[in-house]
Amino acid sequence: YNSLSIVIFHFSWKMQSDVWGTVTASGVSHITGGNFAQSANTINGWLRDFLWAQSSQVIQSYGSALSAYGLIFLGAHFVWAFSLMFL
Repeated sequence: YNSLSIVIFHFSWKMQSDVWGTVTASGVSHITGGNFAQSANTINGWLRDFLWAQSSQVIQSYGSALSAYGLIFLGAHFVWAFSLMFL
């Protein structure tokens, strides 16, 4: 279970960092800023540059009309994390 999760996590970050993006006249603008090669070596890099960098949309949703979805997202992650305590 954990190995599969790490592979999926690694693939999604790698694709967002180095492959997926928008092509403009000045170059390619990647979704996560193209920082995979610099930060993927440590767990702190994974947490800081992949998870927290993309959490701003959820945090900003609490003050908008989409706040119910943000709270559902937060609650679902709490239940998931709490369930890991009993493994």
